[in-house]
This record gives sequence, C-alpha cells and structure tokens, in this order.
Amino acid sequence: MKKLLYALLAVLLVVVVGIGALLALVDPNQFKPLIAEQVKKATGRELVVSGDINWRFFPSIGFSLGKTEFRNPEGFAEPNMVQLESAELSVSVMPLFSRQLEIGNVSLHDGRVFIQTRKDGLSNLDGLGQQAEVKAEPSVKDEAPVAEPSTQTEPKAAEAWTISLAGVELVNASAVIRDDRAGTLTNVSALNFNLSRFAPGEWALAEFDIAGLNGEMNFSAKGVTELFIVPELNNAELKNLQLSASAKDKVNDIPSVTLALDKFKTGDWSSVTFSAKGKVPNLTFDAKGETRFMLNEAMDVVKLQGLVLDSGLKGATLPRPEMAVKLAADADYDVKQGMATLKKFKADIDEISVNGNGSFKSADIPVIRFAVKSDNIDLDAFLGLDNAKKEEVQTQAASGNGGQAGQAGSAGTATQTAKDHEPDLSVLKTLDVAGTVELGKLKAANAKLANVLVDMKIAKGVLTLKQLAANLYDGSIKAQVTINANGKLPTYKVSKQIRGVQIQPLLVDLADKDVLAGKGDITVNVAGTGLAEKRIRENISGAIDINFADGAIYGVNIPEMIREAKAKLKGHSAEYVKEERKTDFSSMTATLKLGAGKASTNNLDIDSPLLRIDGNGETNLVSEDIDFTVSTSAVATSKGQGGKGVDEVADLTVPIDVKGNWNDPKFSLNLAKLLKENNELEKKAHKEVERGLEKLLGDKAKDDEIKKAADKLLKGLFN
Repeated sequence: MKKLLYALLAVLLVVVVGIGALLALVDPNQFKPLIAEQVKKATGRELVVSGDINWRFFPSIGFSLGKTEFRNPEGFAEPNMVQLESAELSVSVMPLFSRQLEIGNVSLHDGRVFIQTRKDGLSNLDGLGQQAEVKAEPSVKDEAPVAEPSTQTEPKAAEAWTISLAGVELVNASAVIRDDRAGTLTNVSALNFNLSRFAPGEWALAEFDIAGLNGEMNFSAKGVTELFIVPELNNAELKNLQLSASAKDKVNDIPSVTLALDKFKTGDWSSVTFSAKGKVPNLTFDAKGETRFMLNEAMDVVKLQGLVLDSGLKGATLPRPEMAVKLAADADYDVKQGMATLKKFKADIDEISVNGNGSFKSADIPVIRFAVKSDNIDLDAFLGLDNAKKEEVQTQAASGNGGQAGQAGSAGTATQTAKDHEPDLSVLKTLDVAGTVELGKLKAANAKLANVLVDMKIAKGVLTLKQLAANLYDGSIKAQVTINANGKLPTYKVSKQIRGVQIQPLLVDLADKDVLAGKGDITVNVAGTGLAEKRIRENISGAIDINFADGAIYGVNIPEMIREAKAKLKGHSAEYVKEERKTDFSSMTATLKLGAGKASTNNLDIDSPLLRIDGNGETNLVSEDIDFTVSTSAVATSKGQGGKGVDEVADLTVPIDVKGNWNDPKFSLNLAKLLKENNELEKKAHKEVERGLEKLLGDKAKDDEIKKAADKLLKGLFN
C-alpha cells in the first residue's frame, strides 16, 4: 500500500514539477508574433494581441486571451474589423488519451464587429484570404521517392475522435453594419448568446438576446431553442423554438412579434405559429397565423402547408375604417429558381371572398402569374359608395341649391387638378404580369354584371386587357384594351362590343339618368394620348356606332311639338293634351365620330310607326355643351302616340333644336327653320297683312311702295 501511495505521490510530483517548468520556461506571450504572422498569411490583415496570454490548469488545461484586435485596411471609418476584450478556452487532458476532445466553456467578452461598404462599393470584407499561403508545386528534387509495394498488412483505420463542448458564452457583444453607398446603418448595441453542453447526439439549450438601432428604428429580440447535432456533424435539428421581437421609431410602433416552432429537421414537417401587433402610418394591425413548414434535405425547396392568416386592420388608408382579412393557402418556394407558388389560396376580406392560385418569380423584372375566382363581389358596398351616395343626396336635399353651389365652389380647384393629373404608370415597366379573373357577379359604380371574365397581361410597359367579357342588363359586353406607358404620355386603344343591353336600367344605375330606353347594340373603337380626364376628352379619336330598338327618348314629346308646329303654321295656338314627355321609337341608329375634343354625327336616324327623325350636330366633350338639330316628319296621326284622334300632319317636317348640356338638355322648335321649310304660315301672313292694310288705308294699301314695305317686313320675320 505504501508503494502505491509513493507511486501516486511521484506522479503528482512529476505533474507539479512539469507545470512549474512549463510556467517557468514557456511564456505563451512569446507566441504573439508567430500568431500574428500566421493570421497575416491566412487573411492578409493585421492581428494585434495587446492583452496577455495566460495558462490555465484548473479544472482543465487552457488559456485566457486579453485584448485582441483584427485590423481593417486603410480607408475605413474604424481601425478594427473585429476586437475582443477577453476570451477563455480550456481542454480536459485525460480524455485525450481515449481519443475524446472535451472542450471546456468557450467565453468571449465584449466582442465588437465592424462591417463597412464605402461609397465606391469597396467593403472591408473584400480581399480576406487573398494573401493566404499557396502550396508550392513540389520540385523534382523534392519529389518523394516512389514507395515500393509493401507486402505488410494495412493497419486498421484509426478510431474516430468524439468531440464535446461544455458551452459557448458570448457576453455583451456588439456590431455595426454600415453601407455608405445605400445610406443605411445598423447598430447592434448588445448581443448575448449562451449555449449549454454541446455534443454530437445530445440536445443542447441555446438562448440569445439582441438590441440595437436600424436607421431610426430601435429593435430588440430574444429567443430560446434546443439544438441537436448528429454524430456525423452533417446536419442539425431544432425543437421548442420561441422567438419574440419588437421595434419602434417616430412613426412605427410594433410592440410584439412572436414565432414558435415545435421542431425542425430537413425533410420533415414542422408546425409554426406566429403573431404581430403594431402601428405603422395610418394603419393599425393585429395578425396571427399558423402553418406547417418543411425544408427539403437539399435545402433548396421550402413548402408551406395549411397556411392560415387572420388579421384585423384599422386605418385611414383602407377602403374601410376597419377590416378583417383572412388568408388560407399552400405555398412552395424554390430557392434555385427564385420561384414562389401560392396554391389553393382563399382570401376573405370582410364580405368579399376570392380563391385561386398564383406564382412569383424573382428577377430583374419580377414575373407574376395568377388565376382568381369569386362568386360575388359588391365593390360599392365594400367601398361604402352606396352609403356615400345616400348621404350626398340627403345633404343636397337639406341644403338646397345654395349648399350644392357652395360645395361645388369649394371643390372646384381640387376637381380641376384631378382632371389634369396623369396617373403614374411607371410600375408597368417593372412588372411581367399575366392572369385571369372570373366573377360570378360584380357590382361596381352601381352597374351590375354577371359571368365576368378578365384576361390581362402586363409586359414591357404595356397593359393589355386581352379580354373583358360579361353579361349585363339582358345583354353582353366584350372589350379589348391596350395601354402603352412607354412614351412621354401614355397611349390607349379601346375596342368594345355591347350587344342586346337594356339601356334604361344601365343609364339609371350608372349615371342616375332616365333619358333613354331601348335594347341596344353599341360598338366602340377609340384611341388617344394621355389618361388625365381632360386629355382624354381633348385627344380621343375614333367612332361609336349605336343601334337601339324598341325604345323611347325621355324629356321630349316630339308628336306634341309637331302639333304645336302645325298650329303655328295655321296661325293658331296649339291645343295641348297632357301627355308624358317622351318619344317612342322602333329603331335608332347613329355613328358618333370623335376627334378634336368633339363628338359629332350626321346620320342620326330614328324611326317609329308615327315618326321619321333625322339629325346631325355635335357635342363638346370638354365643356359638355350640346348643339344638335333634329328634323322630324310625321308619318300618320300625331295626336297621341297611340294614334288616338285624327290630326293629320303627314309630310310636315318639324325642326327641333337640342341645346344645353349633358346634365340638362333643352328641346325647342326651330321656328325660323320651320317657317322657312313650310311656307303655309307665310302665305297666310301675307293675306292677313293685306287685309289689315286695306282696312287702315283703303285704296292706298294697293300702292306699290306700301306693298314693298310690307313684303320687306314679312321677309325679315320669316327668314
């Protein structure tokens, strides 16, 4: 027993003497120049170790390192790229004999990283390793001799080392990321990280917290997770990940962002929940959601399954003061292609519900494709236009014309500015978009459509509406539109075909005007330059063909005006019958030619069993003034549009002027033209004048000078 004790004391003495000799004979600080030289060769940068390097022997062998600085090249805002105030590392000795590398706690204190990109694009990360030592090609002299074939048996493969780490501790670290070219600055003022015992095949606990400033926004975050490293060191797993963050600046306040992940392993599905609350300018949001997430083993495809997002929104920028938005979808992202695909998505925005699929490909010009469907969309109700219209009517009724005029006066300047404003279409040059929209029902601007199909494309600054098809008011519409944003002013072309549409309910719904009824076909082919309302009116050109059947014009009773004209021709007052102010027709056709800020026609033709109406004239598209002349001929009776009574005026042509403006057209007889084209009244006037002169002057009335004077007076009256 004594011999064993003496042996142990001897071993202990040898260890103590060895440690003493190591401390006395080997100063680790003498390796500073060698360390700096090797770093210089490997990175091309200076390493300055100004603090002491000290040995540690309890509870394990290791060392501590004082202040250390890794220099930047000349020309950067700070001298150091990385600096440390102190670092500690230890290794257990006895396990080394069993091929086990047990590293003690690695502790780094007050570390700082500075990364800068200058205005010229040069970064302090550039060039690292360019001066690394390059292995020289062996010379002929240095070539190893060719080994003779050995007959000895191959040694067994060396037993693999096992590695473990007691922990990693990063205390009070900081970082600055500065990009002078982009004008951005991120300052991480505090970063702490702690990793518990870490060994292949074991779970380790990792925690961190971070705080800093990005531009003017203060941010903070903290998290905790468990980390698993497989023995082969070629993959890792996470579980129980919990992250939380917040951010705030002068205009944004996001107090809470959270993310929770049950587990993560490449090739396996993970469950994720997330939430965010906060305020940004004119918008308050409260969102939460969940999804299943997977990253494939090649780590180049990300899949989301069962994504659900539920958001409450408030703000002045929204179509409504408050909105509820729900999104459900599956999604994939291909890293190599930069392609995100949204599948089976359904979005509910209050009462509006849409579904479909889409994709986004990252590129210099992003590529977007979509196909969207919805059963019913009422944009007027969604945007509150129905209520706004009711309030406007109530306000006008309460305030009268004076209030209406006051509103018009105060809004005049803003309205004119809006009419002169060109929309910004520059975004059309930055997108490659194509897709379709299918709607069962659509209400917009109070117009009601069904079975709507929109097929559109945006490419190279050109918006092409390849097809717009819909059913409306017992008829249908098809349209094609092209808008080119590549010029100084945008240009457009519109081709539209409306077939079998009931005009009266369409006009009432769209413009609240009950001026025309009938079943109509309309063909539009127009083009122009500029999309500001004023430029559209000034520059639009093309033609509009109309063909209406079995309808009526409201606001004028042409048969009544014919009776008035007939009475005037006979020198009598018209005997009015109280009738509705409308004129029925069996057909109406016309071609409107657009150009120079006007719409004109010379082939207006309106037919009915009682009437034949021809017309011509124009309307100013800018001022909205109307100047039309309509020539009306009675075919049969004109007393009542149903042919009641007998008041024959066949072959009588009655000219009617249509003046005023779009909102208030005025219909009146053109008396001068009526009398010029129909001389019956003029003849009667001559007789009456002659009879009157004979009563007044007797035989002198037959004097030639008096007759000439009377004729001159009558010609001035009827011409």
